[in-house]
Amino acid sequence: MQGRQKARRAAGEVCGNHGLQLLDDTVSLSSIVWNRAPSARRIEVTYGFEFAINGARRRSGIVTIGFPASLSVTLELEEGSLFENLQAS
Repeated sequence: MQGRQKARRAAGEVCGNHGLQLLDDTVSLSSIVWNRAPSARRIEVTYGFEFAINGARRRSGIVTIGFPASLSVTLELEEGSLFENLQAS
């Protein structure tokens, strides 16, 4: 599965789990970074997206894919950030 498709699926899953609506059903590439830390050398690709609470208030979210095998979603809520690690496939 391609990175963008994986990010879209992850954003949709987390939004759905929390009763939120993924707007435009899409994500957009934000950055590609080479993490050079000796203990965790990997490429990290970040996608941004917008979601709605109660269909009205727009908020932003981020999906980070760390190759070879990490996947996380961050939602920016009024109460603070919600961070979820997902199973990378």
